[in-house]
Amino acid sequence: MAAGPGFPTLSAAVLVDFGRARAGDPRVRPLTLLLAGTAAADAAQLREGLEGAGHRCLLAADWTEAMGIVSRTPIDAMVQDLACPGARRFEGVKRLRGWPPPISRLLLVALAGEREPQLEAACLDAGFDAMVSRPVPAEVLEAALRRLVVAHSPAEPLDQARRAALLEELGPEARRARDETALDEAAACIADIRSLPALPDVQAAAARAAEVFASVGAVIAAAAARAIEAEPDRRPVLLQPLVSAAVMAKMALRRG
Repeated sequence: MAAGPGFPTLSAAVLVDFGRARAGDPRVRPLTLLLAGTAAADAAQLREGLEGAGHRCLLAADWTEAMGIVSRTPIDAMVQDLACPGARRFEGVKRLRGWPPPISRLLLVALAGEREPQLEAACLDAGFDAMVSRPVPAEVLEAALRRLVVAHSPAEPLDQARRAALLEELGPEARRARDETALDEAAACIADIRSLPALPDVQAAAARAAEVFASVGAVIAAAAARAIEAEPDRRPVLLQPLVSAAVMAKMALRRG
């Protein structure tokens, strides 16, 4: 689904991918990259080099097409030409950073026509994670993207020390039963967070969800619930990352 001027509808693949530690070492695994608004000659050269290094490289002619791709496909990082049609230089990235996760956390690299005084600082202030200037060899861009991905790789969804302590205390079968009870209770809390009209009740449900997730070591989900507990008035923005983190926790717990 193509993105319009507002927040795009995210696919299930993007939501499930949010916050998940992807398979493979981020220092060496193939990346999924997006080049947005890059001139045809530059795009061809960069794509050839990035795909030659083993990465998947997608192309978007303009900002709207780029947002359509990131709403459908899990992306490791996007390179946006500062001349990208529809992005209006810095306006696109500023708007994106104001959207809810996971799309607001997309790694973004600005591709500049040439180095200008203070341009890199302006890019970082606008919300880009880094800037590269033409001419940029594909291997230099790949190294910059790799550094960003490694630096921003998500934490494991489970606290392994807590998981080991539960295993020692309960044994495998009882720990599995406790996990299922916790997941059921957390799901009920999330349903309350979604539906309860009064903010104090939303806050209480979020606090209970955080407690339940933490009890089984689901630290990412617990943190997402605490975010709603701290700012219940931001429930419309914060509910989506909580649901994604809960899915991630459920998958991790059931893997054992």
